Amino acid sequence: MEQDDKFEVLVNSYRNPTKFSIIVILAEQGKMTVTQMSEYISVSRSNLYHFVSQLLEDGILNEPEVIPKKNYVEKFYSLNEKLFKASEYERWGELLKSKSLEEIRGLSSSILLGYSMMLNMAANRFAHSSDEETAKLKDWLTSEMPWCTTYSLLSRKSTDSIAPAVKALNDTLSATSEDTEDRQHFSRLLVVFLPFLGGQRN
Repeated sequence: MEQDDKFEVLVNSYRNPTKFSIIVILAEQGKMTVTQMSEYISVSRSNLYHFVSQLLEDGILNEPEVIPKKNYVEKFYSLNEKLFKASEYERWGELLKSKSLEEIRGLSSSILLGYSMMLNMAANRFAHSSDEETAKLKDWLTSEMPWCTTYSLLSRKSTDSIAPAVKALNDTLSATSEDTEDRQHFSRLLVVFLPFLGGQRN
């Protein structure tokens, strides 16, 4: 598949809220069955299978790992991480210029809904963590690199001045090779520049 075709396939998948939710949940969990995904994604099982099949056909998902059980088999799906690592996201701007306003609306909404699902999953895990897990969380929060969250309203000038540092961080993260099997010991980093739309601040 040509590089531009990869961008087109990914952007089209990101525009679909269910497909993007599948991508997010597999990025978070590593591998899952469709039944496991259905616990988090609110669509019918048949629709979920349909979208998983499309992502598989597009090369976004790997061929499933098949695990035989007594009377059935389980199929575990995972992301084709090579596709994402090979993508040059700085070229997305050029591709997005060709998209209609309706396509941009759908893409932006879908991505934010997917990220909100990721945060909801994290919140649910924290809320139901064991004492042992919470003690580990406490140790981490009080360590030299504590949990950092922030919310800021930035002018366009401030955003433009920060953007190169965010891009440099993204390049560093993309170049870092990690063993994604042991996900329990990972940190999550989510950085979003979100334009202020739909009203005026007083």
